[in-house]
Amino acid sequence: MLLKSYLWLLLCYAQNASSNLVEECEAVSRHLLAPPDRPGETLPVELGVEETSGCYCRATTKVELIVCFGNYECKSFPQIKLKSEILRVRMTVIVKISEGQLDTLYHLKVLEIEANHKLQHLEAGLFKNLTNLRHLSISYNTRLHTVGPKTFDGLINLQNLTLVNNGFTNILDLTIAFKPSILPLLKWLDLSENTFETIPEKAFEPMEGTKLKKLDINLCRLDFVHQNSFLPLKHMKELNIGENDLNASLIEQFLLRMVDEGINLTSIDLSSMGFRRQPPRALLDIIAQTSIKRLELSHNQFEVIYDDTFPKMVSLEILDLRKVLALSIAANAFDPYKFPNLKVLLLGGNNLPGVHKKHLSDQLLLLDMSNNKGMAPNPMYFEIDKDTFLQCKKLKILDLSFNKIKSLYNYTFTGLNNLQILSIENGTLYYIGPGTFKPLYNLEVLNLANNPLNVNQNLTGTQFQGLNKLKILTLSNCGIRYFYEDDNIFEMMPNLTQLILNNNQLSYLSAEILKPLKFLELLDLSENLLVSWWRPLFLASGIKPWRSYFTNNKISHFSISMIEDINFLLENRGNSTITINFMDNVFSCDCGAMYKTYLWMQVNGTKNLKRYFDHSKFHCSGPDLWEGRLVSEYLSTIKNLRCLVYKKISNVMLLMWTAPSLVTLIIVVMLVIIIIKYRIYITYWLFLAKLALGRKLIKKSLKTENVVPKGYKFDAFVSYCNEDREFVTEMLSQLETTPYNLKLCVYERDFEIGSFISESVLTCINESKYIILIISNNFAKSQWCRWETQLAEYHRLFLEDGSIYDPLVLVKIGDIENKYLTTTLKYLLKTKIYHAWNENNPEEFWKKLRCVLVKR
Repeated sequence: MLLKSYLWLLLCYAQNASSNLVEECEAVSRHLLAPPDRPGETLPVELGVEETSGCYCRATTKVELIVCFGNYECKSFPQIKLKSEILRVRMTVIVKISEGQLDTLYHLKVLEIEANHKLQHLEAGLFKNLTNLRHLSISYNTRLHTVGPKTFDGLINLQNLTLVNNGFTNILDLTIAFKPSILPLLKWLDLSENTFETIPEKAFEPMEGTKLKKLDINLCRLDFVHQNSFLPLKHMKELNIGENDLNASLIEQFLLRMVDEGINLTSIDLSSMGFRRQPPRALLDIIAQTSIKRLELSHNQFEVIYDDTFPKMVSLEILDLRKVLALSIAANAFDPYKFPNLKVLLLGGNNLPGVHKKHLSDQLLLLDMSNNKGMAPNPMYFEIDKDTFLQCKKLKILDLSFNKIKSLYNYTFTGLNNLQILSIENGTLYYIGPGTFKPLYNLEVLNLANNPLNVNQNLTGTQFQGLNKLKILTLSNCGIRYFYEDDNIFEMMPNLTQLILNNNQLSYLSAEILKPLKFLELLDLSENLLVSWWRPLFLASGIKPWRSYFTNNKISHFSISMIEDINFLLENRGNSTITINFMDNVFSCDCGAMYKTYLWMQVNGTKNLKRYFDHSKFHCSGPDLWEGRLVSEYLSTIKNLRCLVYKKISNVMLLMWTAPSLVTLIIVVMLVIIIIKYRIYITYWLFLAKLALGRKLIKKSLKTENVVPKGYKFDAFVSYCNEDREFVTEMLSQLETTPYNLKLCVYERDFEIGSFISESVLTCINESKYIILIISNNFAKSQWCRWETQLAEYHRLFLEDGSIYDPLVLVKIGDIENKYLTTTLKYLLKTKIYHAWNENNPEEFWKKLRCVLVKR
């Protein structure tokens, strides 16, 4: 919302060079950090149909702006009686505007007459009473082919005149109306998108002596400009002549003539001129000798920018090379020696594989490397070399958005000590290393929107270390599900004023998370999965944002905590205008959801709180009777008796459900307490019962004649961890050879391929006479080995019920750390005699182990 178009402000700054770029850069930063209270233009006030013209008009709340339109109903210029500074008349069927129709609009500072497709004539003297007008736009009126010499009489304070995309074909028919005697303060003239085709020598002769500083004639199908045509414009500083069909030699000629006549341009726009392979070197040489500070060459075609592409350009401060299809840049293309004063370098929209030190000039203030992700059929990842920005001590604005950046590390931004604005939005960023932003201790704006940040990691405080001065953070559409209270990333950003978290997957936000943000002014949580919260959020955290957005979530009703929060914000607003937006949620307008809210507001609600709900615009989603109607309307029409009856019925139902539940819960709790208190006795009784049952079954089986003893497939199953594989290999060689030829079961050799591991372990333990546990420190750590130990113990306990031997054989290798021993392993090592590996006497060890396995 607020920051989605902030880069456009930076580019506007880059296109409007001034004598002090540092001040311009700081001004842009201030504008971003202290935006206006109203994020966008809205026209909530309906003025209705203006009677004399048939136009329909609307206005802003304080009537600073009025817009009139009407398509086929609006046939004459509206006679507005309200005083405003800005008036827009658009999309009407006005054919002619006559003298006298604007006389009552003397208070206007801005007038825009645009997109009126039938407008053909502007009568002379029409503007004679508009002496306060500063900006006039008469654009997109395609049937307007000319203006008279005295059309603009009276506009003595007009500074900006915009005549874009009308039906003008001859520039000589226009300039006679721009005489300095008629428009003495004219500074900016925009004639773009008119089909002039040529600019003759005397085109601007009527404007001799004008104070015009900026002329726009972009996209006018120009194929010829006389070399002397601009000479009457002695004070002109900016010439925007891009998107025409002029060849380089014509541009060279009129530039040389302007230099000869002392016209010192500071800016020239040569975008979309059809230059291919390389910028015309002769033209660049001429520009290098002028006072031009801004050179725009965007939308041409320079695949490779060589070391000698540009001559030494001492005056140049802004160079625009966006969308020139650049694939590579030579190491010294922007050498500081050739560009000693270069402050802004725009390389966005190209096919560069990354940002490298060779691209940079040490004195840069703004670097745009956005949208260098390659063509759709051949996308590529964007790389940032280590220590790329090591020398960029002066860089304040860096744009890396719309690139396929995968990861950032603690060395990525080393050197950017003075960076204030960083944008990495709309990328593929999924890894941010610890300390990545630590070098950026002066950063004030960070935009990470539309990156899959939460795919492979959770956001941690160490990632955002060093951002103590950060004021604006955008994390829109980053897949964030929650923030951790014990590792709160916002503790690293105590000066944050704007936090944008819209379009994530947040279902809950706690007061502890927001507590560090004492200076927060804007909080955007729209388009998440938030539900009605049961604990105060703002009241408990103490933060008081002026603007809070909860639109398009899953909030079904206003809990008491939410009402307390809203009341807290409204009562602590001071002189600020408070915005709390709950539009597009799923509010349920029934007694169960709203009655407690209604009662609380009646008893505790302040005037501000009641006024807030009275003027709110959020709607009910159900039940059917109230769907689409205002929540405020439901609250104002609650019938006390009906909701009181509902409350009584609800209490009875609650009692019917809760009484049996409470009794059951008490019985279960008592049983659990008894079992815990007498668990030793209960275990002993169960063991005795199991032993008695086992002996009874064995005695019964012994009475059966010709009993065949159970046969085993393996002599022993060996449970071990992979780190002890060498010991097990030696065991196999010692025990499976003659004279005993024992058969041992090891999983690597004897498990059936394709079977489940758990099933194979159970089967093999059942088919083995003994179970050998190779107990080591690694064995104690292994989850699989712990599980096999548990199975072996269960197997042993089962055989104790009448069996004549103990199947469990313990082999201990080395010392075992006590912290890794489970309860079962501790019990076995304390209660059973184990066989300890002796490196000094291995023969005796293997002899004893064989004796255990072969005895009958």
